[in-house]
Amino acid sequence: MAVSQGMNHPAVLTIAGQLDTDQQTVTDLMQRTQTAVNTLGQNWFGSDSSQFASDWTAHSRQLQMAADVIASMSKQARVQASDQQATSTS
Repeated sequence: MAVSQGMNHPAVLTIAGQLDTDQQTVTDLMQRTQTAVNTLGQNWFGSDSSQFASDWTAHSRQLQMAADVIASMSKQARVQASDQQATSTS
């Protein structure tokens, strides 16, 4: 009979770590882009510049939501791995 449930605890923790790295990558990207948008705002004037900055504000919210989801996925993987480990050792 094949096992259809269970977990490779170390592999799940490795993936959680990768998700942490990915979340940090998105956050770093947001920070670099915000710096670029700020610099553009100091060197580009008018309605097009204002629209560009406004567009970034909307997109940055989407990126923040993505970073939050990735962080949540990492946390969930760690919780599940911890629960699995506790169940396996009891």
